[in-house]
Amino acid sequence: MSDSSLRVSYGQAYLAQDRQSARSAMTVCDPEDPRLAIKGMAAVVADSIWRNSLAKQAGETCVRGFIADYFATPDQWDVKYSANRVLCALNTWLYSQSRTLVKGSYISSMSALILQGRQGHLFHMGDTLVYRLRAGDTELLNREHTTFLGGYRYPSRALGMDPSLDIDYLNLSLRVGDLFLLTTQASKGTLMPSELMQVIHQHQGDLNASCDALLQLAREKASRRGYSNANFCFQLVRIEHLPPVEAPSVPVESAHTVVAEPEQEKPVLVSVRHLWLWRSITLLLLILLVVSWFAGR
Repeated sequence: MSDSSLRVSYGQAYLAQDRQSARSAMTVCDPEDPRLAIKGMAAVVADSIWRNSLAKQAGETCVRGFIADYFATPDQWDVKYSANRVLCALNTWLYSQSRTLVKGSYISSMSALILQGRQGHLFHMGDTLVYRLRAGDTELLNREHTTFLGGYRYPSRALGMDPSLDIDYLNLSLRVGDLFLLTTQASKGTLMPSELMQVIHQHQGDLNASCDALLQLAREKASRRGYSNANFCFQLVRIEHLPPVEAPSVPVESAHTVVAEPEQEKPVLVSVRHLWLWRSITLLLLILLVVSWFAGR
């Protein structure tokens, strides 16, 4: 990978009691050039709804389907257009599958962070969480789409929930050292933003160790509070190198070519003296004609 390419490092930690109880999925796809320069790299997290018998399949389908289809879009499509087309198509398929099921559904929250060049693109629907850690500050980048039904929290917007899809989009300017944390709703009720920063700071050199430490702390705090500690998901992505800023291109013609204007036809100028001379001659001829006519009579 050349010095003109985007470079990232990442770490992951995942906990599920068993394969049947797993309802979250995550991945990072960091391709090589030229695919990296054209489509960027992607980090995705998905989390299906609670008490869904197909939660595992829903989360994995969202993550795998988005990654496979996004990186297969035409090179002429930009990041935003490509991701929107893929998400809308994926939503249509998930919704159609859920309508044929008697039990369970393919509904899932999802957040997809795409880093391309010096820009970040965040696509979000549901209650998954994306934090940015920069210069000692922790910022939640997305808005949760949730509602309460029967005393339980559910996503009010998600993939596969409705035939139409409303996607939150955020464009970000990247800096070297920016750290992005993708996680699920389970961690928000367990860990404070200050605790996220503290744990990650203790393991700066190893993002996998940071994720493992976050997972361990979340389990301990959930257990003490009587929460479920069987499902946690943490994914960290750090910007290690950014491509150089491109200078604005100036067309060669605009700097060196002088555009010639069409030559205008020059008007014919007649002096006032010449004009009076011609008038005098004409008048004299008329007088001679009149005199000749009377003399003839």
